[in-house]
This record gives sequence, C-alpha cells and structure tokens, in this order.
Amino acid sequence: MHVHFSYHHVSRNPQLDHTVSSHVEKLKKFLVRFSPDLVHLRGILEFNSPHHEAVCSLNLWLPTARIHARERGASVLTVVQASFRELEEQVKRHKRVLRREGVWKRRRHAKFRRETS
Repeated sequence: MHVHFSYHHVSRNPQLDHTVSSHVEKLKKFLVRFSPDLVHLRGILEFNSPHHEAVCSLNLWLPTARIHARERGASVLTVVQASFRELEEQVKRHKRVLRREGVWKRRRHAKFRRETS
C-alpha cells in the first residue's frame, strides 16, 4: 500500500503520527486481498483558521473503487480518527458488494422462509 499523508497548518506530533500509522495498519488488514502495489492512500490534514476547525480528507484508490472520507471538527485527533472510521466502514461495504453478499444472503433467507412455512 502506498501511503502519502500531508499536513497543512498543523504541527506534527508523536501522538498524531502514532494515530495515523495505527489506523493505516488496521486498514491494511482490511485490504489484504488487494495487491499492495495497486492500493494508494492519500490523506490531507489541515487546520482552517477562518473557521477554526480541523479538516481531514482521505482518498483511497483500489483496483475496483475510489473511496473518499472527509470529516470536520474542533480537535485534530478526533477528526483523524473519525475520518479513518468512515473510510473503514466504506471499505467494509465495498467488500460486501464484491462478495455479492446481498444476493446469496437473500436467497438463503428466502429458502429458509419457504421451508418454515
């Protein structure tokens, strides 16, 4: 996985770097089925001074999809965590679509209803 994370008007600190790296490692576990050379993660963390809020934007390029998550808030650390959480949820939904869970779970459920009636 290729990771590029940039900071605009935000000072880097060890806690922030640790949070980003731990979420990237967790995301790698979700994306183990994809070729690491074809997966790109780009993150931008910035502090918008006119509005006094932090903004974290994450873009994930997969061979089968492009996923984007963006969060705003007062605290830099909570914004990073929330945006990674949103990205992970979107990756989970995308993997469900790739596995076609909606099709086979629906068929199994319909078959179960017919047998119990």
